[in-house]
Amino acid sequence: MLTKQTIKQQMIDDISQMIIIGTLKKGDFLPSIRTMGTRYKVSRGTVLLVYKTLESLGYIQGHERSGYLVTGGFLSAASDPKPVRSAAVTAEKPAEEKKNTLVFSQWLGCSNRVQLPKHFIRRWCEESGTLSLPTGGEQADKNDQLLKKNLCRFIRISRGIPLQPEHLFLLPGLQEALLLIAKSIAATRPHPVLLIEDPCPPNIRELFECLHFTVIPVGVDDQGLRVEDFPDSGADLIFTSPAHQFPMAVPLSTVRRKLLSEWACRHDALIIENDSFAMLGFGQSVIPALSHRYPDPRIIYLTQLSELTGSGMNVSCIVAPRPLMQTLRRLAPLLVSDIHPVTRSLLSAFLESTRFMKYLTSSMQSRRQKATLALGGLQYLPDPCCNGQENASFYTFHANISELPEGLLDRYFFPVNLFRHPSSADTHSNNTLVYPFALLSCNEIEKINHQLRLSQQRSAAAG
Repeated sequence: MLTKQTIKQQMIDDISQMIIIGTLKKGDFLPSIRTMGTRYKVSRGTVLLVYKTLESLGYIQGHERSGYLVTGGFLSAASDPKPVRSAAVTAEKPAEEKKNTLVFSQWLGCSNRVQLPKHFIRRWCEESGTLSLPTGGEQADKNDQLLKKNLCRFIRISRGIPLQPEHLFLLPGLQEALLLIAKSIAATRPHPVLLIEDPCPPNIRELFECLHFTVIPVGVDDQGLRVEDFPDSGADLIFTSPAHQFPMAVPLSTVRRKLLSEWACRHDALIIENDSFAMLGFGQSVIPALSHRYPDPRIIYLTQLSELTGSGMNVSCIVAPRPLMQTLRRLAPLLVSDIHPVTRSLLSAFLESTRFMKYLTSSMQSRRQKATLALGGLQYLPDPCCNGQENASFYTFHANISELPEGLLDRYFFPVNLFRHPSSADTHSNNTLVYPFALLSCNEIEKINHQLRLSQQRSAAAG
């Protein structure tokens, strides 16, 4: 068992290492003392001692009412230049342009598909000249490289994966990324066979079926994907979500991770590692990725930002084996559209901003609050048997559908059988439900809890 002193030293090592290697850069605000205490399961006093130690070492500096920010990174000024605003931007804008920019920033900030802080969106729109952003050419390439650099930083913080910008392939969304992967595999392997988690989102399975893949569903239990059920005949591609499988809400066990790697090597198969449900992570609770270093010769790493930014500002990332990357780049202009310049520029500025770490940890804190509320409500059900990880956005539980309060089914709770392959749905109970609580507000979850509590009371009175 870790002692208080050991945890304190681990926190100091974790933070100082991220500062030294540049994952946390000069000017970044660290998570609040309360957030770090929750993350490492220590008292506020212990976190304060850690921050004071780092401050005495010159790594960070405390600011009243603002928190602690990084001051001692080893990055030179040249490697992290401050943006220089051109005369055109700094000049006073015409009244009409100011009005249009304000309207645009309000539209972005009020959209329920964009989750970035409203004050950041407004400030960025005012400073960047949003309505006159370049749409292509050399400037677009520079913006793309900057976004890749900042995405590498984010992925290192949230998932612990070291990446280089040149390894990233960016696309507007997850479906575009899967389409490109599927067409690239089909271009090199005739009559491709896909092993896919069952259950999984139907749109993923249907995409591969439309592209004439032979799709073989493989079951998921409390240890994750049942690798031992893989066919002896082999396959070309395996789709799995090893950190947070949707919708069963279980991670792939260490034993099955090893079996998966061995099977893929033995049958010359590639693995699509879908990491999309694991991007709100930081610190001790992070479930590791399949590989320690990417590109990996067997793994196509795939993730997206929608959990953090909302679907309206989404970007997906692929890191593929080098031979496959050449095919991806060749087919991309034919299959996918470019990322919108506003999305590219706004996301890059946000991920690079000094407030990003605070936003990430506050998002995780909000997720935990929702998870606690949702789990509390499910306890009003008889023996719900819940599955779900701390950083996941959904729970899976068991309930008698006929006994659920009216209006909850197919609105907040969904049968897992909806996500199963048609060939296997009939063999499983329809009383296993998925609860995507992260899509709801705390008020909505509390109203659901109220309905569940009243239902329990009525059942107890009737019994």
